[in-house]
Amino acid sequence: MRNSFKLKLLAAAILMTSSVTHAAPNVMGNWGVHDDPVEHASVLLGVGAGSFDHVFTFNLANWNGLVSIAVTNDFGKFNINGSSLQLWKETSADGNYTNDTSLGSFAFDSSSVGMDFGNLGPGNYYYEITGTVLGLKGGSYTVDSYISPVPEPETYAMLLAGLGMIGFSVRRRRPI
Repeated sequence: MRNSFKLKLLAAAILMTSSVTHAAPNVMGNWGVHDDPVEHASVLLGVGAGSFDHVFTFNLANWNGLVSIAVTNDFGKFNINGSSLQLWKETSADGNYTNDTSLGSFAFDSSSVGMDFGNLGPGNYYYEITGTVLGLKGGSYTVDSYISPVPEPETYAMLLAGLGMIGFSVRRRRPI
């Protein structure tokens, strides 16, 4: 009897210290190549949805500046609590949205909140949006992703070469 109790205590201790396995995030959208200046998504979650973990995937073909804005649409009986957006660069080939590199995150609510993630190189990326639906009628959120092209180094080289040629021609024309 005593050994049985110790065995149960040991099993309970192991279970309490083991890591919790989370379900894989739900892919809500694949934007493909993010070459439009703006990508947009609005998600409506029903009553009783509870906690959610959504992913929006995209890839960048070139260097781009990336800004994200997210807002919960809390009105009437719609409410989402504890919502956050996290940007990830896909670095693993497992395809299950783990072991990737986090590039930053921010919490958001019914006040529109955004973040400038800076200049990002070509590659595969995704937004992971999490939160908990508390509204009597459910909840809703909106996310917008904006890109702006970053000039290539060749552009700066051409600019400097052009300025050099203008300076040379002005100096040549000036009498000594």
